[in-house]
Amino acid sequence: MIWSQETRASEAIAMPRLVSILLERKMTVAFCILVGFCLAAVGYLYSPKRYQAEAILALDVRKLQALPSESVVSSLPQESPALRTELDIIGSRMMAERVVRLLKDKDASRGVTAGVSDTPAPLPAQNSLSADDQETRDREMINDLISHVGISNDGRSLTIYISFKADTPEYAALVANAYGEAYIDYQIDLKTSATRRVSEWLGDSLVNLRTKLEQSERLATDFREKAGIVKIGNTTLKAEQIAGLNNELTTLRARLAGSEARLATALDTERGDDNLALAEVLASPTIQALRTEEARTKRAISEIDESGAIMNPQLPQLKSQLASLKTQINAEIEQIIDSLRNEIVSMKRQEAGIETNLRKMQEEMSETNQALVHADQLDREASANRSIYESYLTRYKQTIEQDGIVTAEARMISRAIPPGAPTSPNLKFWILLGLVTGSAAGVAAAFLLDRSDKSVRSAEALETRTGLAVIGRIPKLSARERADTIGMVRDGKSNFGQALADLQAQLRLGTDSAPSRVVAVGSAIDREGKTLIAANLARSLAATGVKTIVIDANLRSPSIDQEFGAKSPNHLEQVIFRGLALEKAIQNDPVSGVDFIAARESAVPTEFLLGNRQFACVIGELRQRYELIIIDTPAIAAGQDLMRIASLADTTALVVRWEATDMKQLQLSVKKLRAARRNICGIILNGSPRQGKLPNQPAFYRLSPNRTAAQTPAIKKPIPVAVKA
Repeated sequence: MIWSQETRASEAIAMPRLVSILLERKMTVAFCILVGFCLAAVGYLYSPKRYQAEAILALDVRKLQALPSESVVSSLPQESPALRTELDIIGSRMMAERVVRLLKDKDASRGVTAGVSDTPAPLPAQNSLSADDQETRDREMINDLISHVGISNDGRSLTIYISFKADTPEYAALVANAYGEAYIDYQIDLKTSATRRVSEWLGDSLVNLRTKLEQSERLATDFREKAGIVKIGNTTLKAEQIAGLNNELTTLRARLAGSEARLATALDTERGDDNLALAEVLASPTIQALRTEEARTKRAISEIDESGAIMNPQLPQLKSQLASLKTQINAEIEQIIDSLRNEIVSMKRQEAGIETNLRKMQEEMSETNQALVHADQLDREASANRSIYESYLTRYKQTIEQDGIVTAEARMISRAIPPGAPTSPNLKFWILLGLVTGSAAGVAAAFLLDRSDKSVRSAEALETRTGLAVIGRIPKLSARERADTIGMVRDGKSNFGQALADLQAQLRLGTDSAPSRVVAVGSAIDREGKTLIAANLARSLAATGVKTIVIDANLRSPSIDQEFGAKSPNHLEQVIFRGLALEKAIQNDPVSGVDFIAARESAVPTEFLLGNRQFACVIGELRQRYELIIIDTPAIAAGQDLMRIASLADTTALVVRWEATDMKQLQLSVKKLRAARRNICGIILNGSPRQGKLPNQPAFYRLSPNRTAAQTPAIKKPIPVAVKA
């Protein structure tokens, strides 16, 4: 079955649309580029010649250091901000003033104005100028130097490029070299002046520091002599004695704590019958001998018990001996514990004596603490004054020694030489400028023209603005091709035949909804090619076996009879108003096999004919006979004829001519159809560029015999619009 679809607008494809606009307006773009080249040629010919010389400086990271001391002015940090600052210094007004003075010293002041100004003029002698004139002249020279000098760095090294443009090559090289020399002199002057200022300041400060140091040392010595303070190293004698007693007391207390711990342990083990585990007991030779004898006795008793000789006469003697040994061991342990007690008592008495001596010495020390604190404060002041004086004295001597060996941190690695050819005007620059300017103007003009052009030039824009899908693209036909449309429909390789086959594929898309069998072919305005498309679409459908009839309902300008070569005088008005049988009005095209009903211009208003009930009956009767009915309708701009016909048709297809249809008129027509709730299956674009010449369409819009309907992007869900085969 055959289906048609009404689709909604897809998102515009930006890049293909931009390219299509430029290709459509390529002549405008080319003209603007040509004008840009012409203007660039005029600018190149009338631009004055300029010569550019370049001197190259390098910031030396190596430092000349004759003495192991720091310079008054630190070295430049090897960082981008520091290098940027140096570039700004070279291009500053201060540096330009130095260059002017240097050029005057070289007797080149006449060349300054002659080299920089566009119209060289002789300058009056220096002594013939007044002070105001001389100041004005110097200011102009400085402004000219600043405006023609260029300072740059490649960002990867410490190399500085100084370029200067002038009317003469000699003067360009002279000023570029003068800038390099002035910058090196500036660095030397900066370091020399800073070194001398620091030397003078240090010399004045040393006199005051020396007097202050002598006074502070004298005060400290006199006070110690009066207070009788004797120091041993960094401490006093009393402090050393007190420290010794503290150390002795600390040692004694540690020993006392150890003895008390051993005594407590001994007492605990004695109560627990494990007194033999004490270190003092184990270390006693007497107890060791007694324990050895005790072990021998126990072994003898054990041997007797094991032999079973209970009545052995030695057994009581051995037991008595064992009890005696235990008593002796316990007595020895008691003696050891008593010795520990005595030791603790002795240590406590010794501790009390040391504490008494320490308190006495502390009382004596407190009497001299105030004097000692004041003496230490005087010593610290004298020491601080001495450190400051020595540092200032050392720095003063280093600064004096550096005065004669100041060097610049930059050196000129390449002096500027007079260039052999002018650097401006630059032919490549002017060509590029003309190309860029012309291209920009051409693109702007193309977009302006596209915005102001109301005709249809893009399928994407057509879909976006109308909300309908482009279901067919009929190529533009020449006069010769227009005369052989029947042959092209049969020829599957022709663009026209492929386009009609492609339109059929689009119409065959559908959903599960009920199919439609009557298609009205209309347009927004006249002369859009409705009749051509309706007739040849019928021929293409007939060639595929679909029984089709074409009705010419364009009573204002009928043309179906000319398209098919009608031979019968019968037409549609006779069927509607005069009762002519429908079979007599139906004619057949013997070449294609398509049936059609022709029409004639009538004096009867079209609304009486097309709005007649008989016309609706004709359509209803033809539905029973044919699989598909194609109605060629008038344009919407001609009146309400298309609205009446669309009410009888199942769907409507709008024909739009490439670069001819007004977009606003088309939008208004679509709006009218939608307002009347007429079904629109899509737009058929007539007269579009041929395959391979579609600059503004993506690949899926190209006409190709291999493209299927499923490959066509839908704007809206398809609606069934055709008849069942």
